[in-house]
Amino acid sequence: MEVRQLQTFTAIIKAGSFAQAADRLGYTQPTLTTHIQALEKELKVKLFDRLGHRIHLTREGELFRGYAERILKLVNESADAVSAEAAAGGKIIIGASETFSVVRLPLLLKKFRQEHPAIEIELKFGDIGKFHDDLKNNLIDIAFILCGKVPYPSLAAEILCPEPMALIVSPDHVLASQPSIDVFDFKTEDFIVTREGCAYREFIEDLLKENDIQPRSFMRVKNIEAIKQFVISGLGIAILPRVYVEKEVAGQLLTELPWRGPDFGMYTQVAYHKDKWLSPVVQSFLELTRREFRSQ
Repeated sequence: MEVRQLQTFTAIIKAGSFAQAADRLGYTQPTLTTHIQALEKELKVKLFDRLGHRIHLTREGELFRGYAERILKLVNESADAVSAEAAAGGKIIIGASETFSVVRLPLLLKKFRQEHPAIEIELKFGDIGKFHDDLKNNLIDIAFILCGKVPYPSLAAEILCPEPMALIVSPDHVLASQPSIDVFDFKTEDFIVTREGCAYREFIEDLLKENDIQPRSFMRVKNIEAIKQFVISGLGIAILPRVYVEKEVAGQLLTELPWRGPDFGMYTQVAYHKDKWLSPVVQSFLELTRREFRSQ
């Protein structure tokens, strides 16, 4: 059942004849006849009786008339609602990791708001696993993630910038004075790590496993700011994005160790579902994001 068939059906009723309805709709009479025949075939009933030169609704046609008019009313209302949403500016739902939300997202949102003051912005937080599910279920439009190669073929991902990682300790930690650090220095250390699902936590765990190294302890902390404070307090060592600890290192609250191990290979990326239609609002935000990162 097609909308144009319902439009043809109601137009014939209002016009009183196929010929007048054809003039009003801009169709030929055979086209209108084809629409009605297809509708009658699908419904398995006759909608019109043709008595002489006049047409009359059958009982079934009279019953169907109310449904057709309601369906067309909903079609028009839905079109008006979408147009009103677009005229109002629209909406974008953004997923962002904790680090990106604190360090990079505020400036992007500020500039986007200046360019598009009417657009509604909603934020959701999580990790790459959650964002994969949210993008798949259309709960968010785009997501900013920190990882190496994106492991989900359903996602399209654009690298925005490399994200160097920093191995950090308090300035009075025993490792702070060493000229270089590799994975074997972790044997007697207390590690403070982020929540599960974090790409750089998985990297260091894989590295430890490959080299058969078991640190003295793991303290698992959900909040990155809390990790920084624990390290400053001398409770252990941690690995965080360098951009997130630059101020503390510059202020000598933290010391970045000279890491000589393998490169972490982490990148800040923006991801979206490869099959998703990107609205003008989303496209505008993506273009702003690309522009801002190119200028850095």
